[in-house]
Amino acid sequence: MWTSNTMTFWESIVTFMIGFSIVFICLISLALFIIISSKVINLFVKDEVPVQKIVTNVVKTDTSSSKVLAEAEKNNQEEVERLAVIISAISEEMREPVERFTIVSITEI
Repeated sequence: MWTSNTMTFWESIVTFMIGFSIVFICLISLALFIIISSKVINLFVKDEVPVQKIVTNVVKTDTSSSKVLAEAEKNNQEEVERLAVIISAISEEMREPVERFTIVSITEI
C-alpha cells in the first residue's frame, strides 16, 4: 500500500477510518454479547423478591378512642409517605431498583 516513507493525507484518513471502524465494531459486538447473555442468564435464574406490605391492625373500642386512632392513622399515613419519598430518592441516587438494597435505619440530620 505504501511505497514511500510518508503517508499522504488520504491514506492517513483511510487508515484512521479502518482502525476507528474496527474498534467500534468490537465495542458494539461486546455490548450485544453482554445484553444477550444477561437475558439468557435471567431466563435460568429467577429471583423473585417477596413484596412486603405494611399492615396496621387497628381495633376500635369506642368513639373517643376512634378519634385518637384516626389521628394516629393519619400520622402513620404521613410517615409512610415520607418513607416512600426517602426510599425513592435513595433508589434514584444509587441508580438501583428498590428490591436490590435494604434500608436498615433512617436518621434525621
